[in-house]
Amino acid sequence: RLHESVRGEWSFIQTLRHLVFATECWVHRATLGEMAPPLSLPWDSMPPTEGVPWDRDARPTLAEVLEMRADRMGAVRRVVEGLTEEQLASTGPELTGPGWPPAGESFPVRESLHTVLNEEWCHHRFALRDLAVLTAR
Repeated sequence: RLHESVRGEWSFIQTLRHLVFATECWVHRATLGEMAPPLSLPWDSMPPTEGVPWDRDARPTLAEVLEMRADRMGAVRRVVEGLTEEQLASTGPELTGPGWPPAGESFPVRESLHTVLNEEWCHHRFALRDLAVLTAR
């Protein structure tokens, strides 16, 4: 059931992969200037973008996804724990190389962290909604 879709929405595993993607984009790339691994999942209508994995049909195990998720959540924790008011008000590095967000752009750290928190909140709600449907089946 972890790979089962409800009403055409992402499965639970796909939702976790997307949250990994959001963290990679807005914390690893936009805040720290790092790149993404191959099992994360961008939004469905994202145009093909060099350096961005896009395999909705990949079937990683729960253990694989939870390991990636724990690693990315650890990075967020490290960034937030060491964050000063000055850093929060700063702008991340100018992005280079392929990936999302695009090269040549830079983003306020506060905005990047807000994006990740918003993704977490929204997808948590979606996952609970879909898991309730799956459990009732």
